[in-house]
Amino acid sequence: MNIISGKYKRRKLLYPKQREFRPTKSIVREAVFSMIGSNIEGASFLDLCSGTGAMGLEAESRGASRVVCVDRDVRFLIQNVELLNASAQVVRSDAIRYLKTMAQPFDYVYFDPVWANQAIYDQFFELFGAGSIISNQGLLFVEYDQLLDTTCFSDLMMVKTSYYGNSIISILTI
Repeated sequence: MNIISGKYKRRKLLYPKQREFRPTKSIVREAVFSMIGSNIEGASFLDLCSGTGAMGLEAESRGASRVVCVDRDVRFLIQNVELLNASAQVVRSDAIRYLKTMAQPFDYVYFDPVWANQAIYDQFFELFGAGSIISNQGLLFVEYDQLLDTTCFSDLMMVKTSYYGNSIISILTI
């Protein structure tokens, strides 16, 4: 798995071979950052349930000025930040707990928890609707599979939904 573009282009990332978690596919990363385009430059980016940190590190590589990667298991995330000598902030925390203590909104948020966990999506969207997680012009990217009950998205404006094999990416805003 490599960084696709930017200052870390073609740099390899470490990831678990035994499928402890599912790294975001490069086709999905490419699609997300194609949608964001040059707006990533100078923006803030939150990678929730980041695993290896591939999304957050891709954001930093492409010019995001503030990147925060949050996960309960940060082993590979820390190794990848060190490997790239990146400045992304690593936070070892449950995503919901982090959101409850977050100080300022982000321009872009990427949320990709374990797909089978409907409860974390429900909790996330309850907090999302109540607080200021994204900036006024910000976008939320949510990765999930077809089994997710998406009624938890209902209070937000759906910008776009794209399908990449088993992965579905919805872009939402307030």
